[in-house]
Amino acid sequence: MEDAKPQLLVVDDELGMREGIRRIFSLEGYDVTVAENGSEGIAKGTEREFDVALIDLKMPDYDGLTVLRKIKDTWPDTECMIITAFAGIDSAVEATKHGAYTYVPKPFTPDQIVFEVNRALGKRRLTLETRELRADQERRLLEISQEKSRLRTIINSINDAVFVTNLENEIALANPQTRALFGFPSNIKAGDKISDILPIEVIELIEEAKEKTQHGIELVSHEWEMKPDLELVVQMKTAPVKDAEGQILGYVTTIQDVTQLKRLDMQKSQFVSMVAHELKAPVAAVSGYLETMHEQLLGEDIGSYEKMIRRSRERLQALIDLVNDLLNISRRDLGTIRREIVAVSVPEIVDNTRELLQGEMDRKDLSFTTEYEDNLPTIDVDRDEFTRVITNLLSNAIKYNREGGRITVRAHTENGSMLICVSDTGIGMKPEDQSMLFRQFYRIKNDETRSIPGTGLGLSIVKQIVDSYHGNVSVDSVWQEGTTFTLRLPLKFSAE
Repeated sequence: MEDAKPQLLVVDDELGMREGIRRIFSLEGYDVTVAENGSEGIAKGTEREFDVALIDLKMPDYDGLTVLRKIKDTWPDTECMIITAFAGIDSAVEATKHGAYTYVPKPFTPDQIVFEVNRALGKRRLTLETRELRADQERRLLEISQEKSRLRTIINSINDAVFVTNLENEIALANPQTRALFGFPSNIKAGDKISDILPIEVIELIEEAKEKTQHGIELVSHEWEMKPDLELVVQMKTAPVKDAEGQILGYVTTIQDVTQLKRLDMQKSQFVSMVAHELKAPVAAVSGYLETMHEQLLGEDIGSYEKMIRRSRERLQALIDLVNDLLNISRRDLGTIRREIVAVSVPEIVDNTRELLQGEMDRKDLSFTTEYEDNLPTIDVDRDEFTRVITNLLSNAIKYNREGGRITVRAHTENGSMLICVSDTGIGMKPEDQSMLFRQFYRIKNDETRSIPGTGLGLSIVKQIVDSYHGNVSVDSVWQEGTTFTLRLPLKFSAE
């Protein structure tokens, strides 16, 4: 492999992306094969073994995860990298579960993609060299550790902590990542006792591996939260190293940082739990109202149930709003939202939205004013997305405002961007709430907000949309005085 050109497969339905990557790596000395869709990627990727495969996540026929699985089923040692412009928690976790080496969001620079592919190629070389090492029947572990061998160079290049111990519980080899993880002294050497330098959790893992090896179990794996509150979580694996006759020479242990994956799993669990809670409450309430009406507990006069009917409609509408918000988030994560970028007038969208919400403003006796820069230009956005952003912000300004309060919308340009401010004279927010405001399902809980309906998704959707235009949204609020949301969006934006 060292004498031959590295073999790279690029699977992407975008011609510009395929050819761009091909040119970059051809100059780097790679032999590059391209495929323009998932079907062709599967055919070429399973026909022969590649060193590294770059696979687009979203393609018109087969998605990137399907292509990855097919290639891995045929060539488990091919290092596969998912590249996508639609990065999401679920897809990142799924890709990793199916053996993706890494997950690279688009757009990326040539230096970034070359760096990531070279890392994958290094891991590929390690895999092949490790196989050769296991087939080498004449070396023993301490002999390998004491010579300046190719193995030491390979192990030192691994991102995970890797170390080898002999049957006398002595360190035979340890890479720099192991030293950094456990704070080993720089003068650690082969032959040092593991009891003097390794944590008890690792020693117990090695001892368990020794015991289970006697019963035919070749691999022992445990997860260890090295630092609390998911600050550092590692996956530890220990397996025996044997000679040609099957005699055990020692044990190799790898320790991989899985903190990010654990955090992703926790976020996914929290998300499911919160969705279940938000769905259960309105369904239970409506079910209770229906039971009361069915049993005619308030008599036969339909007028007695008018309040229950109104409340049922409100709760069901809140449920529909929640489902629509969840679908919007899902479509955005999956990249299935189709945009039509057009020149949009900010005053027009604000006026249209105000008309739709006028009834709610009248019920709270709210005044509404606008302040626009003279000759305010249009802004390039998808009309429906931008309307959704303005609707969420104005709706919040109404819900969290006081009786007889004010709402002010300002807009002006600055350095090629449009700044839009939505201010209210409502209850405001405390500093600790402002830092959490754009998280999904987060709602401020106090005496002032307890009776205000909402899903806790509106502002997270606003942030998702604004971020997708390479803009930003910020909040400035004073408790009991009011709140101002500020959007900054580029005047010109291309969906490409």
